[in-house]
Amino acid sequence: MGTDRPLRFDMESLRIFVAVVEEGSIAAASVRTHLVASAVSKRVSDLESDAGTLLLYRHSRGVQATPAGEALYRHARRMIEHLQQIADELSEYSEGLRGHTRIYVNFTAMVQYLPGPLHSFLRANPEVRVDMVEKRSDEVVQAIASGIADLGLCSATPGTLGDLQWRPYSTDTLVLIVPPDHRLATRSSIEFAEALDDEFVSMQHGTSISKLCRAAAERSGKRLRVRIEVTSFEGVRNMVGAGLGLGVLPEDSVRPYLHSAPLRVVKLEDPWAMRPLLLLARNFETLPLPARMLVDHLEQARKRAS
Repeated sequence: MGTDRPLRFDMESLRIFVAVVEEGSIAAASVRTHLVASAVSKRVSDLESDAGTLLLYRHSRGVQATPAGEALYRHARRMIEHLQQIADELSEYSEGLRGHTRIYVNFTAMVQYLPGPLHSFLRANPEVRVDMVEKRSDEVVQAIASGIADLGLCSATPGTLGDLQWRPYSTDTLVLIVPPDHRLATRSSIEFAEALDDEFVSMQHGTSISKLCRAAAERSGKRLRVRIEVTSFEGVRNMVGAGLGLGVLPEDSVRPYLHSAPLRVVKLEDPWAMRPLLLLARNFETLPLPARMLVDHLEQARKRAS
């Protein structure tokens, strides 16, 4: 295909293509889109003709996206999400809502830092709707960069953010938690490498805490021995308390439970255990008014808490 050839993609064809990729077959996509299979197949063929390349591998068990198809799928999915956000927001305005903002946050921010400030913000601004979506920190950064979200709050280092703007929000201190009868339970602090002969209860693979622990183990020339992966801080606390391994969690997510849980906290001396929590935006100055109001409220709440 020549580089000067225009691409003519209509949104309905892109919706159908997304359905085909996600369902894995033309037949399943036809059921989902309420179209006959031949119409779905024709839409995909027309997309391939316009793109000048194969978008799907077809086999007896269904279809699978080619590399070009994967690229188109990612972009189409984002476009559909954008259009849905526009439709939702316009609908809210027609119903009397005066503002709407979307914030993507990592798990730590969602459970530790935002419930109180969000509650007070919405109580003071009942005409504003805030959509909060919990994602991994790297997905939060991607959502801000692609425009899916107005704001982000996650663990990140400024050097990884490209052109995104950021403001410091808090520092998340990670600690090692161990059963009370563990050999490390009497220690006040250690370097993480000292614990690597033990098995761990880990947050699920891909989360920022999991990545930090695995990277630290690799730097020590060892492998993080994960016995169990869980999806919540409560899961880590419960599994460690049951003697199934050691865990690494934000200190603030552990301290309130020490009176009732069989756990001991050991501070980590490693620099990476001090995680900066950053507030992210493409440009803070050009944020929609509801998002700027939320930024101001969050920053004031942190100042009052510190």
